[in-house]
Amino acid sequence: MPEISTPAHLSVILGEGADARILQVTVSLIAQREGHSALGHVVGLYAKLELNTVDRDAPVTYFLSRLQGEVAWVIDAKFGSDGYPHYAHGFGERTSATRTIVKPVARVLDDLALVLGLAEAVGENVPLVLAVYWPTPRHP
Repeated sequence: MPEISTPAHLSVILGEGADARILQVTVSLIAQREGHSALGHVVGLYAKLELNTVDRDAPVTYFLSRLQGEVAWVIDAKFGSDGYPHYAHGFGERTSATRTIVKPVARVLDDLALVLGLAEAVGENVPLVLAVYWPTPRHP
């Protein structure tokens, strides 16, 4: 199954006018994944990315998932620039209130999922439809 072979480095703009901020986005992993959560068997997309701004020395790291049929990328884990775990759940856990990533970053992930052939349909308010999936030993 295709995965990102080298990290993708992109910039996105948050806000408008004088309030606009530029985020540096580095996606180091995006892949189909399946696993088990409190809700049972889950299948979807999994991503690891780093977000940074010009005023930060080190990036914040996020692990995200978007399960089959979901319309948003959910933050599974967030680690501060110092490595502090602000939020940590396993892949696809949906037993507590979910937090989603900002829309410009979600668009980056959606576009990568389509370009890599991981999804047949994905986008803002578009339920995820995975491309043909063959489980492998790496994806238990």
